[in-house]
Amino acid sequence: MGRFATTVEFYERYREPYPASFFEAVAQRIGLGGNERLLDVACGPAPLAIGFAPFVGSCTGLDPEAAMIAAARSAAAQAGVSLSLVHGRLEDFTAEHKFDFLTIGRAIHWMERGAALRVLEQITSENGHILICGATSAETAVRFAAGHAATDDAPAADARPWVKLYEDARRPWSTTPDEHYRVDVKDWFEGSRFRELDTISVSEEREVTIADLIGRALSKSNTSPAVLGERRAKFEAEITAVLEPFAQDGVLQEEIVARAAIFARQSS
Repeated sequence: MGRFATTVEFYERYREPYPASFFEAVAQRIGLGGNERLLDVACGPAPLAIGFAPFVGSCTGLDPEAAMIAAARSAAAQAGVSLSLVHGRLEDFTAEHKFDFLTIGRAIHWMERGAALRVLEQITSENGHILICGATSAETAVRFAAGHAATDDAPAADARPWVKLYEDARRPWSTTPDEHYRVDVKDWFEGSRFRELDTISVSEEREVTIADLIGRALSKSNTSPAVLGERRAKFEAEITAVLEPFAQDGVLQEEIVARAAIFARQSS
């Protein structure tokens, strides 16, 4: 059983969503023409492949978790998107053709850097692009942006104080230290044929319930149902107690920030 096996039922429904405007902004910045081959690496339920599908010619999703492949197949069918799916790791992946546009969301920290870079250089077309993506609450967006300078439109640090309290309450239950997730993407691509082109950030205000945020916590591998086991009820009660003072009728206001670090492959 993979580390995400028990998170699948929560992942698609409760993880922070990518706004529609995010896909439009990226497509415009890169100049997607509608004929590109897209590969969504470690796709999970494939929110990136599904979101970019209207802007490319074909989509393939790759994931090492069989249950995530099944979830991606279901999500694509529901969205009316044609999506080819491959069960496996990037480090072992081979393809008959090259891809023009690759996305990696919330997964680069799990990859074996050397092996992953070798495969990426083999399967990315000349002048192709790789996006390292993430979507998170505004107050924690800086974690994704490690290695990138702050911008004038960066969100205020304490606009939603419940976000930090929520993460602080979840952290002691985690089996993986926060440092594991803090990958400097510029350093990760250092020495490869990929160079940073740009960083795109899109934000969206939305409502979220306490139940949604409990589901989000359960969608993460380090506080998954398998990790929590018999402690799950106590964990959910603790998260609820932290969030209730900030909720109105169980609902909180949240700002989601979707970001993409864009890397372009350099010509030989």
